[in-house]
Amino acid sequence: MNVVRTVISVFMLVLLAVCLAGWVWARGLPSPKMEGARLVLALCGVMSVGTLGMIWTFKRPPSS
Repeated sequence: MNVVRTVISVFMLVLLAVCLAGWVWARGLPSPKMEGARLVLALCGVMSVGTLGMIWTFKRPPSS
């Protein structure tokens, strides 16, 4: 299970890095496009961090 968590975590960290790079890239866009791009990038970043938190705090229910 930890291998799966690690692979998903690496993917989420790469996705977060792409979001940060996109945030910097969006600085050169016109204002309406910049606001839209940064909104989408911020949502993606928040979801990535939330997913990482959910993956690593998940506890398997006790087996009966």
